[in-house]
Amino acid sequence: MKPKKYLVPDYYPAFRCIGGACEDSCCIGWNISVEETAYQRYQKVDHPTLTPLFRQAIVAAPKEQRNVHTAAYIQKKPDGRCSFLKPDGFCLIQSELGEEALCDTCASYPRNVNFFGGQNECSLGISCPEAARQVLLHPDPIQFIVVDADPALAKRTHLAPAYRFPLQGSGDPTQITTLNDLRGLIIGILQFRELELGARLMVLGFLLDDVDKVVSAPGFRNAAEIVPVLQGYADFLSSPQTAAVQFSQLAGNLPRKLHLIGGVITELLASQAKPRLNACLLAASEGLLAEGGDDAALVQRYTAALNENFAPFLREHGYMLENYLVNQVYSRLFPFTRASYLDLYRELVCSLAVLQVLLVGMAARDGHLETRQALQLLQSFARKAHHNPTYLDKLLNAAGATGPGAFVDVMWLLKDE
Repeated sequence: MKPKKYLVPDYYPAFRCIGGACEDSCCIGWNISVEETAYQRYQKVDHPTLTPLFRQAIVAAPKEQRNVHTAAYIQKKPDGRCSFLKPDGFCLIQSELGEEALCDTCASYPRNVNFFGGQNECSLGISCPEAARQVLLHPDPIQFIVVDADPALAKRTHLAPAYRFPLQGSGDPTQITTLNDLRGLIIGILQFRELELGARLMVLGFLLDDVDKVVSAPGFRNAAEIVPVLQGYADFLSSPQTAAVQFSQLAGNLPRKLHLIGGVITELLASQAKPRLNACLLAASEGLLAEGGDDAALVQRYTAALNENFAPFLREHGYMLENYLVNQVYSRLFPFTRASYLDLYRELVCSLAVLQVLLVGMAARDGHLETRQALQLLQSFARKAHHNPTYLDKLLNAAGATGPGAFVDVMWLLKDE
């Protein structure tokens, strides 16, 4: 049988789990699901240490939740640690039985496996600190390469994809090719460094709105109908000064932005936030709020920190935020995994606004920003937000970005004035 090939970002092959050296272990704090085949296999293990632990620490999923991918869960200890996590930070199952004995959840994380048409794809989730380093500390634009199947996943033939498009089958190859061209254009816009990042997201919003109008029209029949739209935006990027002027004319509302994001941070992030994220929230709060004052004083402090403390970091390391967005787009089959092409776009804009306000606040406290601080925020934010199925809806509701055509209603968050 011909071995499977996977499309992966160029950072992917370099990833290796660092086990006990990890500063934010995936074996602490999360519920871990066990697929049916692993659950049955664990019931038959004859091992002096693992056999009683398997029976005690792995519990069957409730009947209404149970399926081939989630047959059971690994119970956590009172401190949130996985029952099989050893004091040295390594897994008892892997150390005693080998990596192949791990359940799919543990063997695959932080890898994301997706199916787009007939194409197999892998990426890394940045909620893992080591994956975040591979993804974010990547100064050149992320490229995509074709590789053999990841050895950690190759034998897991029933591994559930994180996302797939279409939901059934592989789709019409010709139409899938056109939609893949749309994905390529989206990533090209996000990596178009002749424009500042906010302007790139503005252009992306206009593109998705135009595409959405075509595909949601009553007479829409074939993806080929979006080809003129794609060509128009590809040509548009040959004149970046036009987009730069448009972005300069986009109206912002900084007092509203800071008030809104302050509420989002409090309601969505601070509640039960882990220590690494809490440290970032505290630093940002101290940087922007420690001196007190009214809204005008807050806007003044934010603007000063943006220009004096954050701008130097952004000039040198702006690729970190670009890579965050590109990784989100690629790993989530953007924009095909929500009801509307614009839903995930709105989340990108809102998430970027939240992250930038926090980064500016952290820079304000220390008078500068280091890559390790930015890494910690982006990784801990991803751990809190990317694995929370209600996060997107709550974020959009908080931003007032719901309903038809609301993509325009989040663009003001791209501005800091």
